[in-house]
Amino acid sequence: MKIIVRLTFIIIVLITMNANSQNFKKDSLINTSYESLIELYDLYLLDTINAFKIAKVYLEKAKKDNDSTKIARAYARMAFVSERRKALNYLDTTIIFSKNSADKNFPAEGYINKSLYLFDNDEYEKSLKNAILGYQSAKDKDNIDQQLTALHQINAINTLWGNYRKALDSELLTYKLLMKNNNSEVFIQHYLYSLEGLGKCYVRLNKPDSALFYFKKGIVEAIKRKDTVTYYAFVSRSGSALYKTQNYKAALDSLRKGDKIREAYNKKYLPYYFYYLGSIFYNQGNTKEGIKYFKKIDSIYEKRHVLQPELPIVYDKLATYYQNNGDKENQLKYLYKLIQVRKIIEAKSIYIKEKTEQDYHIPKLLEEKEALIEELNIKNSNTKVITWVSLSFFAISILVTLYYFKRQQLFKKRFEALENQLEIKSNKENKILSEEDLGLPITIIEEILSKLIVFENKNKFLSQNISLNELSKNFKTNSTYLSKVINLKKDKNFSQYINDLRVDYSVIKIKEDSKFRRYTIKAIANESGFKNAESFSKAFYKKFGLYPSYYLKQLENKKG
Repeated sequence: MKIIVRLTFIIIVLITMNANSQNFKKDSLINTSYESLIELYDLYLLDTINAFKIAKVYLEKAKKDNDSTKIARAYARMAFVSERRKALNYLDTTIIFSKNSADKNFPAEGYINKSLYLFDNDEYEKSLKNAILGYQSAKDKDNIDQQLTALHQINAINTLWGNYRKALDSELLTYKLLMKNNNSEVFIQHYLYSLEGLGKCYVRLNKPDSALFYFKKGIVEAIKRKDTVTYYAFVSRSGSALYKTQNYKAALDSLRKGDKIREAYNKKYLPYYFYYLGSIFYNQGNTKEGIKYFKKIDSIYEKRHVLQPELPIVYDKLATYYQNNGDKENQLKYLYKLIQVRKIIEAKSIYIKEKTEQDYHIPKLLEEKEALIEELNIKNSNTKVITWVSLSFFAISILVTLYYFKRQQLFKKRFEALENQLEIKSNKENKILSEEDLGLPITIIEEILSKLIVFENKNKFLSQNISLNELSKNFKTNSTYLSKVINLKKDKNFSQYINDLRVDYSVIKIKEDSKFRRYTIKAIANESGFKNAESFSKAFYKKFGLYPSYYLKQLENKKG
C-alpha cells in the first residue's frame, strides 16, 4: 500500500511539473520519501532547475532527520546540476558531512568528483590531491569501483605531468587490480580507461610498439561493443603512437580518421590533434603547414590556457621559424611565451612528482600484501598463532566459497527459468475488468485496453520520453483513468509497467539477435528505452532476479 501511495504521489507531482515547471515548489514534495525524491531527481537530471529543487528538498529532509550521510548525498546531487564554482563548494560540503560516514561510497564520492571537476579545469595539482584522498577513502571502505576511478584519475595526471616511468608502473598495477575484479558492472568502462592510460604512458616513454598493442586492444573492444566514439578515440590515439615510429602517412590517416567525431571529445583534444598534425608536416619538410597548426595551438592557449607538456616544443619551433625568416618581433614574442610556459610546467611537474612521492606510493596493491607476508614470517615463531590464523583463514574461505556457490546456483536457476519462460505475467493481467472495478464506463476501459495493446505491439514503450501524462494525451484520455486501468489490469504501477515491457523486449532481443548480444550494457539499455545502464540493470534485476551482465555471460557460454 505504501508503494502505491508513493508512486501515485510521484505521478501527481510529474503531472504538476509537466503542466507548469515554473510553479514547481518544494511544498509539493516535502512529505515524500528519500527514495521517491531520488527517482524524481534522476528523471529530471537534464532539467537542472527542477533537479536542483528536488535535491534541495532531499537536503531539507536530511537536515531535519540529522542524517549526515543523506546530507552529503544531497550536496553531491546539487553539485551535479550546478555551475563549476558552486559545484566545488557543494562537493566540499559533501566531504565535510561524510568524513565519518559508514556508507561505502563516502567520502570518496566527494573527493573523486571534485578531482574530476578540477582536472577538467586544468587545476591538476588540486585534482591530484583530491584523487589521492578519494583513493585512500575508497581503499579503506574496500570500494573497488571507486578505487579504480581514483587510480585512473591519478594516473592521468601523472601521465601528463609526473614521472612517466612511475605512471606506467601505476597503470600496470591498476590494470592488474581491474582484472582481479572483472565481474564489476562497470568493468568494461574501467578496462577501456586502462587500455588508453597504458597506451598514453608508452607514447610518453617513446615505446610506440607497446602503445599500439594497447590501443589496438581498445579498437578491438570498441568494434566488439559497436561503440563508435571509443573506436575513433583509440584510432586517433594510435596516430600519436604511429608518429613516434615515424610512419607519418599512417599516423596522419589515423589522426584524420579519429577527427571525424571531433565534437564528441573534450577540450584537451584539439591541442593534441593540432600538435601531432603540425609535427608530422614539420618533420616531413612542409614547415609552413606545420607552423599553421602550431599557431592554432597558441591561439587555443591564449583563449583557454589549456596546458600540455608539448607546449614548450611548439613555442620553440615557432620562435625558430620566425628567427629563420628574420621576423625578430614574432621571434621574441614566442621566446617570451616559451619561457613563461616552461616556468608554469616545471612548477606543476615538480609539485605533482613530490605530491605523488609523499602521499601516493604506487597503489600499495602488491606492496601491502608482500609486507603482510613478511611481517607474519618475522613474527611466526609462535606455532599456535600461525595455526590459528591459518584455520581462521581456511574457515572464512570455506564460508565465502559456500556463499558464492549458493549465490551462483541461485542465479543459474533464475537464468534457466528466464530461458524457459521469457514472459512472466501475473494472473491479474488476464482479469476481465468491469465498471465496478474502476468506477469507469466500460467503453472507456475497453478503449484504453485496446490502445495499450497497440502501444505494446508497436514497441512504443522504447521511447525514453514516455510518461503517464504524455501517454494519456496520446490515448485521448486522462492520466487517472489510464493509471487505474494499468494498476488493475497489469497488477503494477505505470513506471513498473513500462520498465517490465522494456526488459522483456531486451531479453527477447538478446536471445534472438546475435549482434544485439555484443552491445555494451549501456547500449542495450538505450536501445530498450532506458536512459542509463544503472536504471536498466535495476529494472532487469527487479523482474528476473539477476543482472543483465550475468544473463549475457551465461547466454554467451551456452551458445559458445
